[in-house]
Amino acid sequence: MSKGGIILAGLSLIIAIAGVAVGAFSFISLNNYIYETSSYVPPMAKVYYDDVSAYSIPDQSSQTFNYNQISYDNRDAFNLTSDSYTIHEPGFYQVTAQYSIEAYDRDFFMIQLLSNSIIVCSSSFTASRDTNTFGVGLTNNFNFAEGDSLTILIYQYNDAHTTRNIFPGGTHNFFAIAKIG
Repeated sequence: MSKGGIILAGLSLIIAIAGVAVGAFSFISLNNYIYETSSYVPPMAKVYYDDVSAYSIPDQSSQTFNYNQISYDNRDAFNLTSDSYTIHEPGFYQVTAQYSIEAYDRDFFMIQLLSNSIIVCSSSFTASRDTNTFGVGLTNNFNFAEGDSLTILIYQYNDAHTTRNIFPGGTHNFFAIAKIG
């Protein structure tokens, strides 16, 4: 083998060993990250509306969402009478809320999160043509203090000025909260 071939073979061997070392380090680092931290935090509470009778929202009317079922609540912090959740420990929380409703072209919907009766997050949606079921939701992270009271406010407007029915069940409408920090 020539002197150039030996140098090329030696250089190739060094690059191959370096590549294996980087790959092994990356694999170990990735596995340690996966096992040491998890980005999913299970909710502390989840409530929803589930009843055989229709839950209707009148046109041009905002109202506190009337939940009637507690899926779970590990802090016993949700009050079904006032439809509010009370923060027991200060920190950062992820709040997710949604409702599914019958909808038609140009119907307008809003969902809002209130903390101590003050709007802290709001999402609005307008239905498009040929829509008959529409999901309205919000997800956001917040820093809450101990004792803060959270409620979900909903609103709908349509040209026919009629009520719209919400679909029952925990997959169609819910309010969930998880402490994330």
